[in-house]
Amino acid sequence: MSSGELSVGRLMATPGAGACDRGVTLRWRDGVIDALTADPRRATAGAAADLLALPALVNAHDHGRGLRQLAYGAHDQQLELWRAALYAHPPVDPYVNTAVAFARLAQSGVGTVVHVHSSIVTERLVDEAVAVARAARDVGVRLAFVVPLRDCRTLGYGDDAAMVARHPAADRDIIRERWLHPFPPPADYMALVREIARRIEGPTVTVQLGPNSPIACSDALLEATAAESADTGRRVHTHLLETRAQREWSDARHPAGLVSHLDALGLLSPRFAGAHGVWLSPEDCRLMAARGATIAVNTSSNLRLRSGIAPVADYIRAGMRFGIGVDSASFDEDDDAFKEMRVTHWLHSLTGNASPLTPALLFEAALATGFEIATGRRDYGSLTPEKPADIVVLDYGAMASDVIDGMVDETEVVLTRATRRHVRGLFVDGREVVRDGRVLGVDLDDLERDLLAQLRAAAPLMRALQPVIARSQATLRAFYETGEHLKDE
Repeated sequence: MSSGELSVGRLMATPGAGACDRGVTLRWRDGVIDALTADPRRATAGAAADLLALPALVNAHDHGRGLRQLAYGAHDQQLELWRAALYAHPPVDPYVNTAVAFARLAQSGVGTVVHVHSSIVTERLVDEAVAVARAARDVGVRLAFVVPLRDCRTLGYGDDAAMVARHPAADRDIIRERWLHPFPPPADYMALVREIARRIEGPTVTVQLGPNSPIACSDALLEATAAESADTGRRVHTHLLETRAQREWSDARHPAGLVSHLDALGLLSPRFAGAHGVWLSPEDCRLMAARGATIAVNTSSNLRLRSGIAPVADYIRAGMRFGIGVDSASFDEDDDAFKEMRVTHWLHSLTGNASPLTPALLFEAALATGFEIATGRRDYGSLTPEKPADIVVLDYGAMASDVIDGMVDETEVVLTRATRRHVRGLFVDGREVVRDGRVLGVDLDDLERDLLAQLRAAAPLMRALQPVIARSQATLRAFYETGEHLKDE
């Protein structure tokens, strides 16, 4: 935590809830806003006149992939097929990979990241969690580290042994060696979560329970997760009904509904967040809202992986709160959180929508609800006294260079034009993280060169795996297209 001050020409103190304040100096102490002072002479002179400040954005669901997935052949397609290529992720240093991802997000105005760790090799999880937390602290962003938990159905929505048997005989040993690993019992998983929390938690780092998805977890593991959350207050974050195939699998096994099943296991509570929720029904939304549970919407990812468009209007009607996540799968693979907000806003405020995503609801999702999903706290969403000093500073002069002053609200300018290239500064917990578009805590250029060198070194391995991945994807495509995922295992 630190103290400081910032003068800006425009302040969106509570985004989505009124016009900007003009000419303001913000002061903070120990990471908390201390005072706002009307200071027209100072804040409207020189470079400060062109600056606009608002609370830093929250990425409510991400995977920390500094190495962009297209680089190693995981091109956009149906999630169930894409995931086979994702499992062949090149071996890279987890610190470098996540530091690159966090730095890019910081340049995009993100101050808090929910990082859903993707490793399924449990023996490495503690060391990897330490590396990821160090990356977040070096960059300067807040981190929710979601510990991955799973104990079944790694390859697809069927028994792993049976899924391996569907693959060509020549590929089976490679698949077992690279993509299938032994999983600990639920009690050992809970002990692992506690150990990771002991090693990395602090003022800007929290740890969450992360069942990969209800499909990838036995009821015993889900029940243990629910009990651990209830006993410790630790949050739960899981992928939830992301694709049509997941909905079909769930309906075949839980006629009363998967969400009702999760509720019966004790998982649904104000501590629960599901990612994606594309195939939630109105009844699911009402039940989750009644339990205080939340969703992280991932618009670009849902489109890129052919999953669909989240029923945000149903969320709004049910009163279910939701955040916004980039999911390491933004349009253009540029980690642009402002662009993610804009596309989400457009898709869910179309003409004729009886429950549109208004600017007020959009900013509530991107700020307050996202922060709660990450930290469990409900004290975020405005730059007012006693609120966290997490601030993103935009070059409003560049965004609005052709806009006649007074003709349009600043909110409309931000929602229409803001991108990561307009981010001039970022403060998190009072610490200056980005200045003039450059991350201060790490050398991003050096990290990107290091990551690229690691990718190049892994290229022979990746080329050797490419035909195995292609055959696996063909096997999986046939499995889903013929409805095999609907049958009893």
